[in-house]
Amino acid sequence: MYIRIRRRRFGQLVLSGAATAVLANLPRRAYAQSESQLYGVQVAKQEVATDAPNKTPDTVFVVADTVTGKETSRINVPSRQVSNLQTDTKLDSVQIDNTDASRRVPGKSVLTRTRERITSLTPLTDGTLAVVSVINTPRGNFTRVAQINPKTGENIGATRISGFETNSSTLESLVATKDNNLIGIASFSDGLPPFKLIGIDLKGGKANNAERLALPTLFPNRRYSNLVLGRDNVIYGTSIGSEGSVVLIKIDLNDRAAITGRAKVTTVVELQLDGKDLENDILGLAISPGGQIYALANPTSKGTNSLFRVDEKSGAIRFVRDFQVDKIAFAIA
Repeated sequence: MYIRIRRRRFGQLVLSGAATAVLANLPRRAYAQSESQLYGVQVAKQEVATDAPNKTPDTVFVVADTVTGKETSRINVPSRQVSNLQTDTKLDSVQIDNTDASRRVPGKSVLTRTRERITSLTPLTDGTLAVVSVINTPRGNFTRVAQINPKTGENIGATRISGFETNSSTLESLVATKDNNLIGIASFSDGLPPFKLIGIDLKGGKANNAERLALPTLFPNRRYSNLVLGRDNVIYGTSIGSEGSVVLIKIDLNDRAAITGRAKVTTVVELQLDGKDLENDILGLAISPGGQIYALANPTSKGTNSLFRVDEKSGAIRFVRDFQVDKIAFAIA
């Protein structure tokens, strides 16, 4: 309930007390705004420049209100060159030929066109949002991370991530814990299984094994994605297997297996729409400051992505609005 100041015939002491009450109420106003303000991002265009691996793609940054269901702003965010081309002597400036080309991925030959994908929109502890983008090219795959100011949409920094196990590896999801650890899901082959949980050094632009975190081993025949941090500092995500069912999972870094000492991946609930299993994987997850889980999905293949509320107990997802973006997130207030 907001405090409303009316004219009163009181002295300065009363006015001072009213002003104090208003100031005390400001954090609650900010909290209410951050609770309803959802961010989305999408690639602005698929025309890929020859130096695309060296910079982040042009993106569109969208803000929507989860209470009214209305879009409140849309900002074009221009590309930015990655900063560590100059600081990392092992990181080459890459030029590509933006044409269709046949290239080898593990186990098969694929005819592929150079393209951009956004794989994660991640709230960081400094209040910025990290946009993870992947470009697949005949010369291999490249992952870049842009840091966006959610208040202005400004791209304030960009880094290319190296140190993956294969040239075909990509960073498919990213989450920041409250103690400032960055944990990602890496695919060894263009977003396909197998997947591995890794650490990310954003300042140095490096992927690592994060052995000190004792991250769990993932099943090799399942897809894992959409990492997001809950209010209880537990990491949530999604997983889908060959049977096609999409499940909500969680990773509690404080809940470790007795034998291996590693954190465990546990299934929370199977996700359903109108009492039926989802036909398609979830595209994105976000958790509001109040703990409500939202999913970005296209469950009926209608061609438009939509926003859904997720019931963590039943697994039911309920439609909120069409939301044509690639990934979603709430910023850290």
